[in-house]
Amino acid sequence: MGTFRGCIDRRRARGESGQVAILFALVFTFMFILFMFVVDFGHLINNKINLQLAADAAAYAGAAQQARLLNRIAMVNYRLRQNLKEFSMRTNVTHLRHNRNFPRGANVAHGRNATELFICQQAHGYRALSGLTYARDTNLCKNASPSVGGLPPIVVPPVIATFDPFAIAIQAQIQRIQQAANQECRAAANDNRILAQYLVDAYTRRSDFFDRQVAGLRDFVNDVSGITDGEGADHPVVAAAYQSALRNLSRSNTRGFRLEILQPDGGEFLRINRRTIRGTLFYINFQVEGNGCVGRPNFIDFNNMVAGYSKEQGIVTWFGVKAVSQPNLFFMPSKWVEAGFPELTAVATAKPFGSRIGPEITADILAPIANRPGNNSQLLNFSVRPNDTLGMADAKLMAFYDSLHPFNNIGRPQGNRQLGWPLPRPSNVAPAAMVAIRSPTIFDAAFYTVFPDVGGNANTDYLEPNFANALYPDYMQTFDSNGNQLNPGTPAASAYFQGLAGTSNGFVQMNATGVDSGGGYAGYVVEGANAHSVTTALVLGGAVNENNANDLGFATPQQVHSAWAPKNGRPRIGYSVKFIGMDALTRTLEVTTSDGSTGRIQNPPVGDPDFERIFH
Repeated sequence: MGTFRGCIDRRRARGESGQVAILFALVFTFMFILFMFVVDFGHLINNKINLQLAADAAAYAGAAQQARLLNRIAMVNYRLRQNLKEFSMRTNVTHLRHNRNFPRGANVAHGRNATELFICQQAHGYRALSGLTYARDTNLCKNASPSVGGLPPIVVPPVIATFDPFAIAIQAQIQRIQQAANQECRAAANDNRILAQYLVDAYTRRSDFFDRQVAGLRDFVNDVSGITDGEGADHPVVAAAYQSALRNLSRSNTRGFRLEILQPDGGEFLRINRRTIRGTLFYINFQVEGNGCVGRPNFIDFNNMVAGYSKEQGIVTWFGVKAVSQPNLFFMPSKWVEAGFPELTAVATAKPFGSRIGPEITADILAPIANRPGNNSQLLNFSVRPNDTLGMADAKLMAFYDSLHPFNNIGRPQGNRQLGWPLPRPSNVAPAAMVAIRSPTIFDAAFYTVFPDVGGNANTDYLEPNFANALYPDYMQTFDSNGNQLNPGTPAASAYFQGLAGTSNGFVQMNATGVDSGGGYAGYVVEGANAHSVTTALVLGGAVNENNANDLGFATPQQVHSAWAPKNGRPRIGYSVKFIGMDALTRTLEVTTSDGSTGRIQNPPVGDPDFERIFH
């Protein structure tokens, strides 16, 4: 009996043990499947996070490349501003300094002066285009104004006695003087007209050079709109984005990876408004009338010189990508993965911000912009501070520029083209008048910076110290006040416009070398490597200092254009980059367009139905 009961107990124990094993196997299988699910799901989440990080890196890299291109456009825009200022000085100071009412002296008061803005260069040892060299004290311009007329005629007195040899000799001598005076007058007859036309042609051609640079940079930015697949793209903006994504991608995310470049509605990432000058140059033509040299006023109209650009605010510059990959999981069969999770997607967008390409067309009320309502004056001028009403016509400013011109040995302005005009010289030191005119005014610092702060205080931005924290953008050739190129280091990437003239070592050249070097004014207003150097008026020494810089309209080192080198600053890009949500780009971001209206951006991303529903 005891033996039988023991046998039953042993069988029952063996049966219970088998049941536990089966239960353990079932529980272990369930736990293992749960473990695999947790591991695979965690890996899937990790892949999604990694894909989003790669997309973020790509969007940021592409937007950073866009920011650099916008910096270049802003810098070329400033070159156009310098071109306008230099043109204004040539016509309003350099070639008016012999006129009778030109303002002079260190203590000239502010206010409009009585100078009549007629180009008249024949004076003080002037060498005419005809080859005739005048006496050092000749000044045909002194009385050659519309209000005064010409030089007084030489009167031959009546002959007292025809047999008087002394009277005959006097008469002959007077006639010789009269003939010499008429010869001088005729020799100078067309010089001022030729000079005025030369100035129009030379500065227009220089503006055309910069205009072509801006057009090339704009097209380069917008060329991205035709590229949808990042792989294999040779455009530097897209290539930088793709490589940034690829190098931030985990190995498990590489299967089926592709980077789609989001496209803007209308195909534009950038639109810029082109502004041209509607100007008039007045000049004096000389002619002999009777026995006097009379100056007759005349003028040349022109309307094809580019003054600058402003960025169309309705077209927002942004860069967006959609990263796609097929996940690789550790345990789940690939067919299940493809059925349940066919693709992982991540969308990221970023944009350059914090700067401007400008100013807007209404900012400088003195520049004679074509087709601008209320802009009736066609005299070349520019503002030196916000809300300016005088600009270059400020008598004190004109007298200051005049004082920086060289004088000859008779103590008056030298009219000789080879001696007295502020020419770009072969040496590294630019003439003082050129340094001053190319230095930024307060207006330039306020409206041409590429690193303003946020807020509605545009007219007082230039007073804030953070303007000194920005430096020239990379890929840009920039020169100091001595004509030496500032070197931020050779860019890691090659030049944007490989093989084109004006590029070397990855830099976009910023001068118009060789433009307008012939004619009767050979070498005059020719651009050289340092012709538009980045400098400050403070290098003029005692003429400009911290105490009087603002009074003369100049920005100080604390109020600088972003392309400048602060004395104690490190290089920093002008445009910064920030991420921007897809919802903002497609639905909520509001902009103010050039016509003053407010609304949504005109170039939101298109091509994917998820963009409007914000599923990403």
